[in-house]
Amino acid sequence: MVDKKLDPRVVKTRTNLRKALVYLMQNEKIDSISVQKITETAHITRGTFYLHYKDKKDFVKKAMDEIITEFFDSVMVDSDTLVNGKTVQLMSLNKAFDYIEKNSDIFTILLDRAQNNNFYRQLYSRLTSEMETFIKEMGEDLDDMDVPMKVQVAFTASAMLGLIAQWLNNGLIYTAKYMTKTVSRILNRFEATGILLPSFFDDELESGISI
Repeated sequence: MVDKKLDPRVVKTRTNLRKALVYLMQNEKIDSISVQKITETAHITRGTFYLHYKDKKDFVKKAMDEIITEFFDSVMVDSDTLVNGKTVQLMSLNKAFDYIEKNSDIFTILLDRAQNNNFYRQLYSRLTSEMETFIKEMGEDLDDMDVPMKVQVAFTASAMLGLIAQWLNNGLIYTAKYMTKTVSRILNRFEATGILLPSFFDDELESGISI
């Protein structure tokens, strides 16, 4: 998430640099993209670039972090039902698929693991972290289950990101709404077996949590 206290000019500069990076990644591997190419594409001077970032590595890491943070800020919602007297954060399937559909040009490039495995690892790490926070807030032990929760987390995160990447690679032949309904049906079947993690995903039709 971009800091709301930042000068709007700083926000604009960082946004332009990030867009330039994604644009260049459509045709080049990230290792071959120089700071000069990024700044020229963003119509920003090298001096301005180095006012914000130490080097290209620092810029790429922060740009990826910003994209991931903005994604989660857009798709995480409060549960309708209180858990231990408070709400917990769920991932809205509808918001997630809709966000990715609207930003498919960015996510198609960034989820190409052959070229951008670092982004996948950062996204995977954030998703598993959100899931583990959800589990703890639900009062569940990460390992005290028939299927260890860490295994459930790894399986679910990998399956969800793999599905999204395949959806993008296939040219979004299904709408975001269709993906939401289909994935919701799959998760509901898992939830019926007593596995907890499907409850982390909210289809916005039902709360997704059973108390």
